[in-house]
Amino acid sequence: MNKVEVKNLQYKLRKVLRISLSVDGILGPSTEGAIRKFQRLNNLVIDGIAGHNTLKRLRHVYIELFIDNSSLLHFGKQRFVVFVDAGHGGIDNKGKYVTPGKRAYHQEEEMHERGHYYEGFENRLITEAFIEACTDAGIMCVRTYHPYKDTSLSDRAEIIRSWLRRGYCGYLHSFHSNAISSSNSAAKLDATRGFMVFNTRGDNFSDQIATKHFEHVKQTIGADNWNYRTQTKDGDVDFEVNFQILRETDLQEFMWFGAILEEWGFHTSKTDAQSIINPENRKKRVQAALKTAQWVKESLEAK
Repeated sequence: MNKVEVKNLQYKLRKVLRISLSVDGILGPSTEGAIRKFQRLNNLVIDGIAGHNTLKRLRHVYIELFIDNSSLLHFGKQRFVVFVDAGHGGIDNKGKYVTPGKRAYHQEEEMHERGHYYEGFENRLITEAFIEACTDAGIMCVRTYHPYKDTSLSDRAEIIRSWLRRGYCGYLHSFHSNAISSSNSAAKLDATRGFMVFNTRGDNFSDQIATKHFEHVKQTIGADNWNYRTQTKDGDVDFEVNFQILRETDLQEFMWFGAILEEWGFHTSKTDAQSIINPENRKKRVQAALKTAQWVKESLEAK
């Protein structure tokens, strides 16, 4: 098998077995182990070799699970939607921040509450403003998050997949702020700043979305007003990682879909945290995200 064929094999094994398996094109021990597991579950000869019978059965199971959908699920045409993810938990009905971690403390600063910055709360402020802006622009949004509880990553991914199986298309925009360990010096904590955008590994539609969003943020905030962190070794600006929310939603079986995750500054930096909660910067953040949503919609409608 060539590298492309091995990657296709690994992707299908990862999907049907619901396991974490690198799609790297290398037929190593992990991939052979996944083949054996699939063979065992499907009453095939367990030899760890992706032969004719194994590949035929894998293709059948993959299509049955992810490609063939009942016509009753579909509206008969594609409908564009933005799936909006608020990252982590928020403030409950009693005004208490309910998410372990995902916070920072900056003494003598107002922040969200007496010097405390709460990422989950800030994420929800932004996502709700973004959804309102999209609605005003005629763009439909679907929330993947609870008003304050943490929804599991697997549940969020399944919400997205269930809509895509019904003929929807679009992209996932996951809103976050970043952090480094509080054990770092005060100087390093404050100096570690900037914007980053993530998507999954490989060259796909998500790369295009991430690149456009990066451009929109720079245009809206100003190219010289912030540290724009990039990972350019693969020829583009985004960081390619296997975050679960991206890995389980950036799917080959849905051709017109992508997923990005933004880290809007480091809340462990007092300077960045002040910038994040600045009302004018919140407006600019929403403006940049709306530009990206509009670009994705126009791109898909042109296909």
